[in-house]
Amino acid sequence: MMKKLLILGIVYAQALCAHTSVERYLSYIQELAKPNGNYKEGEIELVTDPAEIARIQKVQETRLLKKGFSEKDATEFSRVGILTEDQYWIWVRDAVQFPHGVPGTYDRLLLKSRGVAVLPILPSGKIALVLNYRHATRSWELELPRGGVNAQESYEAAALRELKEETGLGGKISYLGEIATDTGIVASVVPVYAAKITSEGASNTEVSEAIAGTLSFTKEQIKKGLMRGSLEVLVQGKKREVPLRDAFLTFALLQAEIRQLL
Repeated sequence: MMKKLLILGIVYAQALCAHTSVERYLSYIQELAKPNGNYKEGEIELVTDPAEIARIQKVQETRLLKKGFSEKDATEFSRVGILTEDQYWIWVRDAVQFPHGVPGTYDRLLLKSRGVAVLPILPSGKIALVLNYRHATRSWELELPRGGVNAQESYEAAALRELKEETGLGGKISYLGEIATDTGIVASVVPVYAAKITSEGASNTEVSEAIAGTLSFTKEQIKKGLMRGSLEVLVQGKKREVPLRDAFLTFALLQAEIRQLL
């Protein structure tokens, strides 16, 4: 009897937790995930009705079981709601209707804070890039200065602050446009600016950053590096081929040329 009560208690707690999770997920969706879309117009429509969400979870679970997933994995991999989150990211799985009304699930990453990037153009016409060791790629990268936007901070102020912190440079900025770096999974759009540099000083990088310094290149050098995928630079006194594959840089370079800033 006690064992049966314990099992019922666990099941009830799991159901209550799942219900709370869906409620919290729906509150996030209402705030961060508009518009919902319309599958009848060829879009991926977001489903927000709890009963329909439950039905779609079962449909997806059945699909995964037929593909050979275990019952445990099929259930977990079909769960709709907030899968996990920290101070930076929210990983959600949505219940959706694909075009033609096919039900299913789709994962997304929601960034809790805003971001910004800036293309520094030196008085010589060269472009300044930061030599940054990135944890995600586990490699050195040549990139534009970029970072998060603080609460109550404008994008323009954040662009100037990040530029100063990462390179020590300052100047007058102009808006280039916005870029979505991975529309397949990341639900964030980042504004990009150009900065005509008028001052130089000392950088002030954060302890969590591994920026080895700022290097400058001509537009032609960068274009050749993009074609090759890398540029040869000195890293800790040694010559190395460092990847040149920053999507923000590619976008900013094109926009600056179109606007005749370079």
